[in-house]
Amino acid sequence: MYDVRPEQYATVIREFIRHENDVTNHRTMWLLIIQGLLVNAYVSAQKETGAGSGLAFAGILVTLSAFVMLYKSYQARGYLNFLGSQAKLGRLQEEYLRLDGWPRKRVKDWRRGAWICPWLERTGDVMEPYLSMPVLIVAMWAFLLLRHWVPLPTGILVGMSVALSVFILSVFCVFWVWSQKTGEEDSVHMDGTGC
Repeated sequence: MYDVRPEQYATVIREFIRHENDVTNHRTMWLLIIQGLLVNAYVSAQKETGAGSGLAFAGILVTLSAFVMLYKSYQARGYLNFLGSQAKLGRLQEEYLRLDGWPRKRVKDWRRGAWICPWLERTGDVMEPYLSMPVLIVAMWAFLLLRHWVPLPTGILVGMSVALSVFILSVFCVFWVWSQKTGEEDSVHMDGTGC
């Protein structure tokens, strides 16, 4: 007995993708609202000594937390797109049609052929708000911290802040994808055969 009939898998996956897009939008809005509050507090705290650095650290931590959620959604949408393509070809088994966008067990090598590398589907994705905004926000907060600690010209500090931000978030992406490899099943293929 099917939960969902196989010919409806692609439709169900479209709804999952729509849901992930909504989740990404909500997480992005949450990030922007919290950042607005932190920037407002930072500007107000400029009169206080030491409070600005604490708020800058809070801004970086909040952004990293939001980036974790946004990156998980990015990967989940990629996985759902993979499942959708398998469903259209009639190769998706019911056990892989999960209720969540990022299930604990996934098809091994689902990114192969479609992604330029395991952590990025397309080069243009880095310009999407869910990936680029966290980089810019972390760079902004890092600049505000470095400005107080390092006596260098503004242009150099901006470059250092952007480089640091890109480095931190890139390392996170690589580490996260590496840590998720354990959830990919290597003994089952989409057609049901063994390795």
